[in-house]
Amino acid sequence: MGLFNLFKASKTLLVVDGLSLNEALGMKGKIPPRNQLQMLRRLSRFAEREKVDLVVVLSGSPLHKAPAGKKFEEITVLYSKSPEAHAKQVVKVAASKGAGTILISGNAAVEKIALSRGLDVMRVSTFRKAFDFGGSESDSPRRTERGGNDRSNRNRPPRRRPTKKASGSEQKPQERPQKESSETDAINELIDLVD
Repeated sequence: MGLFNLFKASKTLLVVDGLSLNEALGMKGKIPPRNQLQMLRRLSRFAEREKVDLVVVLSGSPLHKAPAGKKFEEITVLYSKSPEAHAKQVVKVAASKGAGTILISGNAAVEKIALSRGLDVMRVSTFRKAFDFGGSESDSPRRTERGGNDRSNRNRPPRRRPTKKASGSEQKPQERPQKESSETDAINELIDLVD
């Protein structure tokens, strides 16, 4: 059962604030077209899975693969002229769609305007619970603390540190104190080791 099956009495239309969703997904500022298209594809799969109509409002110039006012896979894509005009544009679109429309945004200004007009509003954080449930990891690249993709290091063997050799003779590896090995043994007993 999907999150929006509650609203099946009348056909539900979702109007998604694309800027808020991008920010909730960790993308801020000027977002590359490739990332915007990935988000649109995920929204399209979500709309198909939940059997809801979905309109997403992005900001800036229209993408070539997702022109303004046209269908992109299962969803309709609209654009606001600038981030400053975005809040009013999102509310205007939601208000024009009529009853059964739910506006999804994380922007306080959008929520305030929408509630003053009597529109139903859902927070992006709530929407993401259903949206992320059906998404795959390949749709949203995971980042490490350094900011790079995890994919590049996935199959790389661990680095070996060079050992210094004393003049002509090899050094023996240092033995670990008894305390460390007993702690290691205790840990190894708790986990299944793969040989």
